[in-house]
Amino acid sequence: VVILLIIGFPTLIIFSWIYDITPEGVIKTDSKKATSNTNYSTIILSLVIVGVVLYYFQDRLFKPSVNPKSVAVLPFDNYSPRSEDEFLSAGFTEVIIANLAKVKDLVVISRTSVMRYKDTDMSWQEIAEELNVANILEGSIQRKGNKIRVVGQLIEAKTNNHLWSETYDEDIDDIFAIQTSIAKEIAASLKLQITEREKSDIEDKLTDNIEAYEVYLKVLELKSTQNLVFKKRELRLNLLNNIINMDPKFAEAFALISIEHSEMVHFGQDNSQNRKNLAMLNLDKALKLKPESPDVQFANGYYYY
Repeated sequence: VVILLIIGFPTLIIFSWIYDITPEGVIKTDSKKATSNTNYSTIILSLVIVGVVLYYFQDRLFKPSVNPKSVAVLPFDNYSPRSEDEFLSAGFTEVIIANLAKVKDLVVISRTSVMRYKDTDMSWQEIAEELNVANILEGSIQRKGNKIRVVGQLIEAKTNNHLWSETYDEDIDDIFAIQTSIAKEIAASLKLQITEREKSDIEDKLTDNIEAYEVYLKVLELKSTQNLVFKKRELRLNLLNNIINMDPKFAEAFALISIEHSEMVHFGQDNSQNRKNLAMLNLDKALKLKPESPDVQFANGYYYY
């Protein structure tokens, strides 16, 4: 249709220069009027052609250039025999995204933007083009008893080249080391500038209690599932309180508890002073334990939002 417009419209304009439609029929335009018509028609024709070209090529002309230091972390596949271990892959993906986001030299697509590509049939190139990123990180996680296997690979979407790939076969207790290693390996593969503070943030262990950490990943999965945000709030609070019982120094768990209570206030579910006090109480505990934590800082900002 656009091509037909580009071809047909100039023809119509030229015809209008030469001929006039009158009650007596189509007659040739006199020279003075034709000159005036030509000036107006040329302007109109130019504007129309420019408009059509801009509309037709808008994606190419106005789409921002792709930052070579950008990545989208696709949801890790769950290859564990038990379906209930799905939370492990979902939570693992979220932690990898959070770790990479700590590197200022890297553009990382948010979790909410990538979750729709779970189980998709789209190619890496198609996903990268939609998200306007240069690289795709994908992987899988499999748990058998106390053992865990994590496979990850970083692909340059434009060339389909594998920039990095690794398979980790470790004990479940080593999951923190795996997450840290993946972030560092990707930073090295993309030649990122990473500060000592950023390295320290990536290496930070949320807890030494692996059981508490697994429950924490379960909470993250429940919170990331859109249709469960409101329905499973009581379950998440119970799980978070269990985490605190297992590890009273788990600052990020206190932060999540504060967010749960703050959400109930913000969304109008419970505006009571008691609810606000619970949000502040848990926020204070998180801030005392780890004030520099990004999760704790987010909870602090969310409370005062």
